[in-house]
Amino acid sequence: MLGQYLSDNKIPWKRRRCLGMAMTGMMSTASFLTKIGKLQSAECRLCRIALEARGESTDGLAAETHGHIDSAG
Repeated sequence: MLGQYLSDNKIPWKRRRCLGMAMTGMMSTASFLTKIGKLQSAECRLCRIALEARGESTDGLAAETHGHIDSAG
């Protein structure tokens, strides 16, 4: 049933992608949460924590996206 839903082109891609992300346990990024009004800023929360721990400036943080998080590894 899930496979049929995800492969059904009549269902908008955004809905299918959202379900896929929910099923895989992927976290929502700050960029997305800002877009839907749940956060005030799209700045990367992980970078902010790391920079604050080192006592460095947090000005000009990158936007938190899946690509940004994946590239930090």
